[in-house]
Amino acid sequence: MLDANTINNQTRVLIVGLGSIGSRHLSVLSELNCDVGVCTRQKTSCSQSYPNVEDAVLHFQPNKILIANATADHESTLHRLLAQNSVADILIEKPLFSLPSDSVSLEAQHRISVAYNLRFHPAVLALRELLQLEDCVTAQFYVGMHLPLWRPERNYRTSYSASASAGGGVLRDLSHEIDLALWIFGPWASLVAHGGHLSELEIETEDTVCVLFESKRCSKVTLEINYLDRAPRRSILIHTRSHTYELDMIQGALFCDGKVIQVWTVERNSTYRDQDLAWLNNDCQILCSFDEGSQVLRMIAAIEQSLERRSWIQNHFIL
Repeated sequence: MLDANTINNQTRVLIVGLGSIGSRHLSVLSELNCDVGVCTRQKTSCSQSYPNVEDAVLHFQPNKILIANATADHESTLHRLLAQNSVADILIEKPLFSLPSDSVSLEAQHRISVAYNLRFHPAVLALRELLQLEDCVTAQFYVGMHLPLWRPERNYRTSYSASASAGGGVLRDLSHEIDLALWIFGPWASLVAHGGHLSELEIETEDTVCVLFESKRCSKVTLEINYLDRAPRRSILIHTRSHTYELDMIQGALFCDGKVIQVWTVERNSTYRDQDLAWLNNDCQILCSFDEGSQVLRMIAAIEQSLERRSWIQNHFIL
């Protein structure tokens, strides 16, 4: 097993796509002493750069591959990699694909994880552990971030977030909350959604969505996801039969019945580092699996169906 001290340049990681998220992984993996190559057409200081995945797999022969290009390109990139008969484990940046897909074999799925790094936030892990012994009644997940402030150096109107064809929109961009809700409470049984493009933002994607769903572990769960909050906000509020828990992910604080349980100092790349380290170590306890990533996509598809029909949707995949 690898750890942060024993990972060396024999661990060859190929990063496909070198946008903001790919660049962040490049920094993290380099700090973890991996031998990192990149597949990009951009200019880069990385000494091992390749114009396409076929050349990269042939010449770099990676042990691990991280797909971090545009969401709309994830599935086609994955199939190009699998066609090279590479035995490398694959981590795909969230969301898994733009749409649910049955095109990946079960054998390949076992080698694929999805990069929902907020599972590695220490406050999220502490809250999930506390809830194992609790009978949950209601839960609220909230995330809001003003899209023009995400990448101040770039016009938000030309970003992938603003483009439906590129896989943008709050449901996919901020799908961490969907993943966390499913990870904590299990599959949804039925849901209804409201929202769409409600603001003055000059984008073609949805900027605000509110979802109400029920599951076996919690009868009422709400998700509020938006591109609007000018002061970024990310929180979870859960009522159980015994307590009220609140998690402020921006401040790294966890409360029980209004009193602070613990406050964590979480550096900008901490959750990415812990996630990437778990992936390098083949430690799958917390990592989002291919199947879990697919469940997020199926829920997104159901939310979009509810928005279109303005009605409740039943989960036909639940056992």
